Amino acid sequence: MTIQTLPRTTPTGARMVPTSLGDLSVRITGHGPRRIVLWPSILTDSHIFDVLAEMLADSATFVLIDGPGHGRSPGTGQEFTGADAGRAMLAVMDAMGIRRAVVGGVSWGGLTAAEVALAAPDRAEALILMNTPMDIDGTRPGFGDRMIAFGARWMVGWKFFRDGVARSFFDADMPRRNQAYHARFHAMLAGADRRRLAAAVRSVILRGVPLRGRLKDVSVPTLMITGISDSLYPVESQAEAALRIPNGQFAPVPGHHISPVDAPGDVAMLLHDFLAERAAA
Repeated sequence: MTIQTLPRTTPTGARMVPTSLGDLSVRITGHGPRRIVLWPSILTDSHIFDVLAEMLADSATFVLIDGPGHGRSPGTGQEFTGADAGRAMLAVMDAMGIRRAVVGGVSWGGLTAAEVALAAPDRAEALILMNTPMDIDGTRPGFGDRMIAFGARWMVGWKFFRDGVARSFFDADMPRRNQAYHARFHAMLAGADRRRLAAAVRSVILRGVPLRGRLKDVSVPTLMITGISDSLYPVESQAEAALRIPNGQFAPVPGHHISPVDAPGDVAMLLHDFLAERAAA
């Protein structure tokens, strides 16, 4: 099925798709036959996938979404559920004329794609979970979760807060290795509407539903990737969770929490081989 041109296009080439979470900014990159729809983590935007998408441009067309309140997606300032985010991803696919695609993302993005795979498995050719939290539980938020939500609302304009997020998200060499994205990361957060950004962050970490116990119900082929140095979600816990997926594969890669930025080459190779296996099956 071909990707349709939407009537609203921003000066940057992004397309604005109306959803229940507000208009979402969507970028199309690559020209390969496979459709891969990706959603980023909280406190990042779709540019975390730029290098990955460039590496796989010949084999896939990427649909890259900014989450509400992040990047160029304004958000509504209202909180929402994980299921709401999954429906928003499906709304993007509908708007693009995509009946079935590989769906995935990093952290929040993985949770969102998992909602699609659980609720509408006929729409998911495969599921890609990168650095995805398994045990976020809005009924029992920890002190760290509350501090992240507080920081997103009141401290994101301060460089020391953004530097702290960067230390948790990326390896120490990222600012030198990828100067363009490092600058974009700071600029995106510094320029964000803090109220709307914080509403999205609260929705993810203070209203989340644990994924670990639902993995047994994921019926589509799943590739689960995690950074071996991810201090937020340790590799041992992620490996145990992957065993719960009936048709799942687990792959650790170098780096911290945002694997497509820390280890784009490793992620690209894993994704290419995983999808090639699906095509040959």
